[in-house]
Amino acid sequence: MFFASMAASFPVLSATVFDTNNLWLEMTLNYYPVQTNIVVGPNRNGVVSTNIEVTMAFSNSAAFAIHPPATNANGVFDLYCVTNFTDSQDWTWLMRNLPGQTNLLVSNLPPAQAFFRLGTTIIRPGFDQQILDRNDDGSTGIVPIGFLINFYGITNTTLYVNNNGNVTFLTPQPAYTPQTLSSLKTEVIAPYWADVDTRNPDSGVVKYGTNTVNGFPAFGVNWVNVGYYSYHADKFISCQMVIINRSDGMPGDFDLEFNYDKVQWQWGDVTVGIPPRAGFANNSLSGYELPGSGIDGAFMDTNTVTGLVYNSLNSPVPGRYVFRFRNGQPLP
Repeated sequence: MFFASMAASFPVLSATVFDTNNLWLEMTLNYYPVQTNIVVGPNRNGVVSTNIEVTMAFSNSAAFAIHPPATNANGVFDLYCVTNFTDSQDWTWLMRNLPGQTNLLVSNLPPAQAFFRLGTTIIRPGFDQQILDRNDDGSTGIVPIGFLINFYGITNTTLYVNNNGNVTFLTPQPAYTPQTLSSLKTEVIAPYWADVDTRNPDSGVVKYGTNTVNGFPAFGVNWVNVGYYSYHADKFISCQMVIINRSDGMPGDFDLEFNYDKVQWQWGDVTVGIPPRAGFANNSLSGYELPGSGIDGAFMDTNTVTGLVYNSLNSPVPGRYVFRFRNGQPLP
């Protein structure tokens, strides 16, 4: 992580690197002339000359150069900004680079001081107090959400966390071959339904728990750096599902987030050619799947057009897809 500060009145950048991976950020403030004066008169040597005096103003834009570590030369990083550390404000996302892109131009910066940082993940912190042990096609027992949600008119306070990239409300779901979500004929939320296998020690494990998002209670599940069947840990997916309590509107209202940081694989050894699914469904009656669901290569990081980490829904942050359920129904 990197922090930098700037103030429009001083063309000075101060920076601190808090980790040891040599990821750092270089910033150049942009200025433009606002007044030009031509002065005719003697200089220090008594010679009459013409001098041009130019007054510069801060343009509220800056050029950033990312210096990634050698171990992640083509990394994808997010640039965030806050104006102070005293108001408990959330970091504002500014932009994300493409793999290997090191030069960013940011406009509409705050007129006074600002602080910047580079982040390497969109996964929200927390939601990791509980662990689903290493397994293939396993599930948790019944897990409390911590609050009530109204999902297509059915109220739920508990769910099951399934290893294969989804949660269900009625029963655990071991299925590892993705199909249309409505074909499961159950209530399901699936940020990335595919054949996850966490048995390899180099794979991450599925974690879940509670935290807050913008002051609202939330429950989340992390499938971070998890491998695929059978025992593979040479490629990973990192995604997250977050359910956010919005009963400040009506009891049961909630926001649903899918956060995608890394999508390097799409099927396991016995599901070759069957792409993942992402979305949610209520039995076989209602549901939604993200564009690209079930299409070979559509979700992958290698696809800069439709890849999950490059797009978003109801959010300015690439990789974040937000659905707002009100009175049991997802808003358009």
